[in-house]
Amino acid sequence: MRTEIVNKLMELLELNDINEFNDDQLSEIFLGFEHGLTMEQVKVYAKSEFNARQMKQIRLGFEYGLTMEQVKVYAKLEFNAEQMEQIYLGFASGLTMSQVKVYAKAKFNVKQMIQIRVGFLNRLTMNQVKVYAKPEFNAEQMRQIRLGFVSGLTMNQVKVYAKPEFNIEQMVQVQILFERGFTIEEVLEFISVYN
Repeated sequence: MRTEIVNKLMELLELNDINEFNDDQLSEIFLGFEHGLTMEQVKVYAKSEFNARQMKQIRLGFEYGLTMEQVKVYAKLEFNAEQMEQIYLGFASGLTMSQVKVYAKAKFNVKQMIQIRVGFLNRLTMNQVKVYAKPEFNAEQMRQIRLGFVSGLTMNQVKVYAKPEFNIEQMVQVQILFERGFTIEEVLEFISVYN
């Protein structure tokens, strides 16, 4: 009976060989149908190239109510399951397509994606987030730049330390100087003397 169901499923999905899929992948395909996904939705992830964890993130996106356009942003082999999850979470938390596309790039690791996503959730502007949404910054540097904006620093103030060559300690020192009322000129002078 199970073989008959699987064969029918494979036919409906227009797939050639069930042996392309392992048990975990087949389970994700079945779960999609059990949870009310349409054939079109299941076909997006019923591909043997996706591992079961990637399939799950695609399935969860549809189950949450994401649109086909939103899911297709991350239903790509270039993303691992954790990266897919960050993109899915961005849409699920109400970020716009343009906001999510800032970090929906394979060149960002999961921790970098989190910092970019959290920046938008902190209501930073697109211009503010784009200051640090660059692969040359590691996640901790991104976090420090984001915290500068969140604490009320201006674009010009943050740009003083939003440089890949600055380590976290240097970024924190500059941020503290600005928070204590030092001018940009004074901070630049401090940097030239102590670095």
